Amino acid sequence: MTGPTATPDAGGGRVPVGSHGHISVHIGSGWSARCFTYPHERPILAVDADHTHLSLSATDDAVTVDHLAFARALVRAATDYLHECERLLTGRTTDASTGDTATAA
Repeated sequence: MTGPTATPDAGGGRVPVGSHGHISVHIGSGWSARCFTYPHERPILAVDADHTHLSLSATDDAVTVDHLAFARALVRAATDYLHECERLLTGRTTDASTGDTATAA
């Protein structure tokens, strides 16, 4: 039996229909992030946060162009996350009207 599929939303994303879930991992001091690589198999990206483990890999041992697109989007999102964490840690603010960055006094 198959359930209903996701439908497009106004922003170009997908809205789940029927069963769906959300996972939130809050990172504290006990964490690790690694990429496991193998000569003839798909890589596995692993994130551990204390007692929570998340792994990402291609389905059916086959890497496709969709997986490359996902990996690139993941890198962009992780880079944005890094920049926001750095901005908050250093107290930098961004003027949305000009895109200029300044350090808060």
